[in-house]
Amino acid sequence: MSNPATSSSRPAGGPVAERASGWLTLLNYLLPGAGFCLAGRRARGLLQAGMVLVTMALGFSLHGGVAWPSWSPQAQDFNLINNFTFIVQMGGGLPALASLAANLGGWSLLAGVPQDAYYELGGYYLVVAGAVNYFAALNFHDRLVKQDSRFREQEMDDAEGLL
Repeated sequence: MSNPATSSSRPAGGPVAERASGWLTLLNYLLPGAGFCLAGRRARGLLQAGMVLVTMALGFSLHGGVAWPSWSPQAQDFNLINNFTFIVQMGGGLPALASLAANLGGWSLLAGVPQDAYYELGGYYLVVAGAVNYFAALNFHDRLVKQDSRFREQEMDDAEGLL
């Protein structure tokens, strides 16, 4: 349990912003874990970065990529599942944007190879990485920007521990 004398102060291990900026939420989305690291929550930031970037690297190594879907229901290649997949994959931040740019620009690096046998599996890894990063960015916003009351007790306990 937390000590009342130390529960209102943060550990000396790093500067934790009392109330983080909304810009850090955007940075945490674009560069997974960067917002937490800059707010002094290095362990949580590195954990987020590791989870998202390793999962994305696995997806890219399986020749998966972020592809621009057809948005018109009248188009012959329209597929609602592809549209939802694209939206979740874009939760991956800058690596997902780089993959989309590579796909649209015709560059081979990060573009994905639809003819490859593991393309769909690689795309699935990118969906998982995008979802993890999206929820981690929202968690950052709730904990450090909005400072939601449901996290107050946990934040006091976290101030004494690792995360």
